[in-house]
Amino acid sequence: MAIFSLTKKADYGLSLLAYLSKKGRGGRVSLGEMEKRGMPRPFMAQIANSLVVAGILNSKEGRGGGYALNYEPGKVQVKEALEAIEGNEVAPVSCLTSPGSCPVEKSCGQKSFMGMFTTQIEEMLANYSLADLIKNA
Repeated sequence: MAIFSLTKKADYGLSLLAYLSKKGRGGRVSLGEMEKRGMPRPFMAQIANSLVVAGILNSKEGRGGGYALNYEPGKVQVKEALEAIEGNEVAPVSCLTSPGSCPVEKSCGQKSFMGMFTTQIEEMLANYSLADLIKNA
């Protein structure tokens, strides 16, 4: 097991965005198409809706419908996409995004380190775009 890993939601969301990035801005993908790729339809609908609400995707119902990128893949940061998918900030520990959520928060001694670590992760993710997801695909 990995020490740090993406949630299944983030993994599927980035897979959807990588697939859409290959199609470019305006290229549509339906939930049925994602289901054929092995991704559960209801879960993908939830993820895609989060990305629509964030303005990263748009949706169209009916024949020829589906989801499409609102921007060129190079214009959307991976950080922005992950935050839209997960519905919160990127952080390895909950005390950074939800103060008071950890019973040992005041005495653990690692909060400062985790704050610096989180800043580095955020900066790195902000330096990559959806286009980077498919560079060597």
